[in-house]
Amino acid sequence: MVKFGPSPGSITDKNRVGGAAGGGNPYTLAGDEYERYRPNYPLPAVQAAVAGLNNPQVLDVGAGSGKFTRRLLAQGVAVSALEPAAGMREMFQRVLPQVPLYAGKAEDVSELFAPGTFDALCFAQCWHWVDREATCTAAAKVLKPGGRLVIVYNQMNVSFPWVKRLSRVMRSGDVHHPDKLPQLGKQFSRPELSLFQWGMTLPVSALFALAKTRSSFLRASQSGKAHMQANLRSYLLGDLGLQLAGRVTLPYYTLVWRANLL
Repeated sequence: MVKFGPSPGSITDKNRVGGAAGGGNPYTLAGDEYERYRPNYPLPAVQAAVAGLNNPQVLDVGAGSGKFTRRLLAQGVAVSALEPAAGMREMFQRVLPQVPLYAGKAEDVSELFAPGTFDALCFAQCWHWVDREATCTAAAKVLKPGGRLVIVYNQMNVSFPWVKRLSRVMRSGDVHHPDKLPQLGKQFSRPELSLFQWGMTLPVSALFALAKTRSSFLRASQSGKAHMQANLRSYLLGDLGLQLAGRVTLPYYTLVWRANLL
């Protein structure tokens, strides 16, 4: 059952990923491509997120269509979810109707939940959207003593030159590097990193759909979208010489940053 908590702020604010997401939430425009083509999270990364926690209560913040939520559930973790975009909540509810789902931003958590509710707050693929100071303040209020803040990113492995170029052609946004420490509030310990390298094999044609899940594409005009897809086609089929009917292995790494409440 979807639970629409009393999110503070205006309707526009409620549609943002977080306080740092100016211009509204592009993922209100996301279609089924997001659920179908965005990569899942490798099992060791999910296990690292909750390692050492005994029967934890976890909040998946910015849960999207529920990709990280499902992986937590498969590990027997009790999960609730928070997602600001109505379209993403609709996708989430279709696949995970049994999970408590709340409408709101990362900065809303202390308004939506009682103090000391959760053992961990997980931010999978969304930390760059939030107001970090406000989010850390709110997170500290709803975590149990010694609770954990977890930041997770699936990142195309741009150490491969062809992948670095691909990410630019796709306009994939920020590159999350292992040596770039997330900046947290004074409420939390220095984040510790676990890094997992892996690859995803998919049809070349699926890369065009994957590109359509990026915020830069979702925000673009129709002519802008056509231009971006044309550039991608030129790079994949021209520069790289791939065949549309072929398959390609896209290298990834997954970053799992963990910080404890002090």
